[in-house]
Amino acid sequence: MFFNFFKTPKVRQFEHIPMYWDKDKEEREERRERIRQEVENEHGNPNLRPKSTLKRGFLTNQRKEKALTSQGNTLRMAIVICLLVAALTYIFH
Repeated sequence: MFFNFFKTPKVRQFEHIPMYWDKDKEEREERRERIRQEVENEHGNPNLRPKSTLKRGFLTNQRKEKALTSQGNTLRMAIVICLLVAALTYIFH
């Protein structure tokens, strides 16, 4: 691989398009959707579930997956430490 010491790298461009977020509008829309779903459930459409229940279930699954991966990382770290201790013991003994 050849390195060119005389040529300066080109400046990277950063393009950020600001996005406006209206918290009140989002809360109003979620409330309207929840009310609409409740009305539909009362009038004989029991298959629809409220949106908030789906969100809560999704977050619960994410927490479980994160816990499993952190347990795997802990196990991996313990194995690496044991191997390092064994290697150091072998070298210095």
